[in-house]
Amino acid sequence: MTSDPPVRYCRCGTRLGRDNPDTLCAACRRRTQDSLHPPAVPAAFWDSDQLRDALAAGHMGRVVHAYRHHPFHGQRPLAQELVAGWLGITQAQLSRVETGPPTQDLDRLSRWARTLKIPAHLLWFRLPDHSWHPAPQVERHADLAASDPSSRRLLVAQWTPQSTASLLEHLDAEGETQVQTPAVAIRMAHEWLVHEPPQLVEVRTGRRIGERLVRKTEHRVEQLRHMDDFIGGGDLHELVERELRGAIYLANEATYTEALGRRLLAVVGDLYQLAGWVATDAGMTSAAARYYTGGIHAAHAADDPALAANLISLLSYLYSNVGRRDDAVLLAHTAWEGAKHRASATTIALLQERIAWAHARAGEPRQTQRALDEADRCYARRNPADDPGWVYWLNQQEMQIMAGRCYTELRQPRRAEPLLRGALDRYSDDLAREASLYASWLAESCVQAGEIDEAAAQASRSLLLSTRVNSSRARERRRLLWARLRPHRQAKAVRQFEEQFRAVEDEENTQET
Repeated sequence: MTSDPPVRYCRCGTRLGRDNPDTLCAACRRRTQDSLHPPAVPAAFWDSDQLRDALAAGHMGRVVHAYRHHPFHGQRPLAQELVAGWLGITQAQLSRVETGPPTQDLDRLSRWARTLKIPAHLLWFRLPDHSWHPAPQVERHADLAASDPSSRRLLVAQWTPQSTASLLEHLDAEGETQVQTPAVAIRMAHEWLVHEPPQLVEVRTGRRIGERLVRKTEHRVEQLRHMDDFIGGGDLHELVERELRGAIYLANEATYTEALGRRLLAVVGDLYQLAGWVATDAGMTSAAARYYTGGIHAAHAADDPALAANLISLLSYLYSNVGRRDDAVLLAHTAWEGAKHRASATTIALLQERIAWAHARAGEPRQTQRALDEADRCYARRNPADDPGWVYWLNQQEMQIMAGRCYTELRQPRRAEPLLRGALDRYSDDLAREASLYASWLAESCVQAGEIDEAAAQASRSLLLSTRVNSSRARERRRLLWARLRPHRQAKAVRQFEEQFRAVEDEENTQET
């Protein structure tokens, strides 16, 4: 007597007939036959948060996983075996691609990107034989960077020719390049928020632009960088994003010479860099990653390898601080490799510092020290005349602070403390965000060294400075210090810090509600 064969089911849940040797029911087989190739998807398909994060991470496996799970395909994700068939690999191979380290083979990446019809301007690599059209791609990345869907459009506003002339005259005023005090920075930020970027206005009055407007746009970027010295990301992000959209509008809508076009693209890349930085300071890490990715494309189109390298290293810095330490190390070294023969000595020193930070966060002291030593050697060869404007802030004091931060991260407080203390003694409290952050690192190194009273004193300094600037990073660091000091509550200085901490947190929570 023979037993009945086991009941089999299709992946959709339908019971399979005994005479059906396949693993699919008739309906699923028809759908599969219709799905020998990926479906056509709308442009908005690529705007999902999961896909944007995967693309920003430069990990094709995560992109495929996000693609399979997209709501466009229905309630059930696409099966791995189906998508693997499209990509020309097995289900097991796709599983390893999705969960393993990022694929580096450009041929495979290009083939899979073309198979899934991923728009070229969203990729972190260039497709072979792909024509590069910088302006539309830059516009697309600006749309992806917008955190508010209602704002995904270029600025459209009204402005009079008289207002434009007045603002341009103001920008020509001698002494306005450097933003030297917090009061000046705040005044300029308020003025800019109520005025439209002049590049939007001038494009409307005539399609052809010249040297003058490009120079003005570059000048405004320089001013924004100096505003960032005094204004936190929470307050500056809107202003930088407006300026970025204005530059994109100019690049897309105006006509200009090839030389001016490259300068415009460099401005766009520079603004993406600044937008990513202030977004990070505002606690918008996903948006920051998208800004950096857009900037890399713009810098590449502008043939500016130093700017592209800085953007890649900033993405590494971001990843280091959110726990993606292997990716951070890879990106930091990639940035240096791409620019080591085409960047100034100061720029290379900066890239080496970010390599050091990535290794410090990964707990690798030998590689950290090697990068710090190389940064010092490069900085000693600097020639300021060769430096891009965005590296203006890097000086011996900042390098000393980065070394101290790395040693704190590696739990070497005896090396960290004198570096941080020496630099902070010369640091102006007008630079409230940086002073708050750096005091927090000194406080942490003091905790590691068992100097609890001094740690509490520096934590209090960091806390009070953090109240003067709208910086998510400064708030995160003061909360970390509160956690580090809690085990030492028996010390009077720690209890006093905790009282100050609770008062500040309560006041800010009240303001938010």
